[in-house]
Amino acid sequence: MGLFFASCSRPSLVGTWVEPAAEDGITGEKGFTLLENGEIKPINMGYAEFKSWEKSGDMVYFKGTYTGTNPHDFVDTMHIVKLDEQQLILEQAGYTVTYQRK
Repeated sequence: MGLFFASCSRPSLVGTWVEPAAEDGITGEKGFTLLENGEIKPINMGYAEFKSWEKSGDMVYFKGTYTGTNPHDFVDTMHIVKLDEQQLILEQAGYTVTYQRK
């Protein structure tokens, strides 16, 4: 019976997720690490200083501050298109991004 329940559990968002490195090799990996306590640690995300994340249903919310020329707080609302042990696909306003678990 325990095996049945284990096989039905949903994959966790907790962990490190990265986009594949750019073909030119200049930009390297970028993505984030989602911690169980709701913190988020960005990986080469430019002017976005992420502070926290939260999941609700098939949505995930990333909160932080842009630190560029016009600093301001933000909340990115992303639809979880796919989540399994190896891949996370997020979508927002027609833009889709694919991450691999690291």
